[in-house]
Amino acid sequence: MALRRVFLASAGLLVFLSSATSGSSQEFRRWLASHLENGQRIYMSGVTAQGRVVQNSHGMEGVGCAMCHGPDGRGGTMHGIPVPNITVPLLTDPRGNEHNGRTRPAYNEETIKAAIVAGIDSGGNALHPEMPRWTGLTARDLDDLIGFLKTLGAVRRGSPEMSQGL
Repeated sequence: MALRRVFLASAGLLVFLSSATSGSSQEFRRWLASHLENGQRIYMSGVTAQGRVVQNSHGMEGVGCAMCHGPDGRGGTMHGIPVPNITVPLLTDPRGNEHNGRTRPAYNEETIKAAIVAGIDSGGNALHPEMPRWTGLTARDLDDLIGFLKTLGAVRRGSPEMSQGL
């Protein structure tokens, strides 16, 4: 009899938890989507999801990270200046990376924030002066931008990068 009560109580708890979790997972997905949308808008256009232009050291309006780093974050060249790949898998590679002849350690979220806001790389060196210092970002904006950056360069199932073992 006691075993039956434990079983029924456990089953009831599982039903309760599954119904509570399904509602909160939908809320979590909505919350995540709103933050990713804000991060994407900042990255692509330099404007928050609320329509606020993000202030930067160059006084640019209506442009974001994508203007130089590209929509995929893989960089290239802008005005003859090499623009680095800023995909999170590359930035956070534990082996570090080299750009413009300088080796730097792996980035983490805090050093990525320092690069965006203060123009300091993960090794404590100043980034190129052409890299705007995005001073108008709130703490939430920075977190949202980094959340979006994490979606760039992600190796997806079936992608060429995955099949090549990269």
